[in-house]
Amino acid sequence: MFFAFASLIVAISCSIITGRTLLGYANIRWSIRIMLFLLLLTAWCSPFILNVLHNQAFLSNSTYGILYSIGYILFGYAFILFIAIFIRDGLWFSSYYMFGKSDAWNPSNPRILTKVNIITVVMTIAIAFYGWLEATKVPAVKRIELTTPKINQQMTILQINDLHLHRSKSIKHLRAIVNLANSLKPDIIVMPGDIIDDTIGHLSEQLDLLTKLNAPRGIFVSIGKHEYYHGVIPIMWQLQQMGFTLLSEYGTKINGTDVYIAGVPDNPLSRKFVHHPDILTGSDEEDYRILLTHNPTYAKKYIRLGFDLLLAAHTHGGQIFPFHIFTKLANKFLAGQYDIEDGVLYISRGAGYWGPPMRILAPSDITLITLKPEKPNR
Repeated sequence: MFFAFASLIVAISCSIITGRTLLGYANIRWSIRIMLFLLLLTAWCSPFILNVLHNQAFLSNSTYGILYSIGYILFGYAFILFIAIFIRDGLWFSSYYMFGKSDAWNPSNPRILTKVNIITVVMTIAIAFYGWLEATKVPAVKRIELTTPKINQQMTILQINDLHLHRSKSIKHLRAIVNLANSLKPDIIVMPGDIIDDTIGHLSEQLDLLTKLNAPRGIFVSIGKHEYYHGVIPIMWQLQQMGFTLLSEYGTKINGTDVYIAGVPDNPLSRKFVHHPDILTGSDEEDYRILLTHNPTYAKKYIRLGFDLLLAAHTHGGQIFPFHIFTKLANKFLAGQYDIEDGVLYISRGAGYWGPPMRILAPSDITLITLKPEKPNR
């Protein structure tokens, strides 16, 4: 409740700041100013409005999906516009006072400010459109290779995470991801969380598509934060009914290999396993141990437990710049491969997006990891 109230205060404040900057000095009628400000306020408050509408019976899935898409596009645009104005004015005012004042470049001049505001609005539309294209395209395939003396045969692992399946999202886009995944012919598929981001009853078509994922040695899933928001028990049950192996605070040996794979859900209670090695029960010291952990924050402690490879998600690589900075501060890691002591942490940016359908300087991806046996020295 406190978080929601604080977020609403931030949304209203950002609306006022943006509206004051764009409309306060503009030579337009008050009625138009009020309408534009109300549109801006609606954009900033879209997440709250959509949350209220989420389970309303009078809205069909398709209607809610359309409203959700429009609302979050507006919210994403308002956010990018606010950031653009903040950066622009910081550079503008500092350069004006540092490098000589000139009436031709005075940020307090209403005529000049109006022109710059128009340019800013148009440029932000272009940036938002680019972000939308990046978010809705088929994710790129990243490939990494890891060698270890703990295995005696090569294995390929496909990591798919942060799909954030929602009734508003394109079935065609998900079908393309499934087809791409199957074309890579991985031995196993791992999905470390935030796969589901809606009530399970609204996702029958999406879940039917997910069952078409194919990996001969199995599909392994751990739970992310967003599954908890939408009914984690029915989601866990559904994933198991689909034939996926749900790894929730335990692990299993992959048949016919020297690889042990475990998973922890992303909730505060499960973080106790950072300090207790029970999750390794069933594995041997000689096994190559993999952990699916949606949140990478405790990566160092997990590796010290005895895991060789951590496959994480959650960060989206920042999703929308400059959130990269805050994401890394909050999670200690951002995206890609990190060598930590005797282990490796790999964080995928994710195949989908959360909230605004936009990605800026954080392209989506799925990752094909090839584990190779280390050749002995001769």
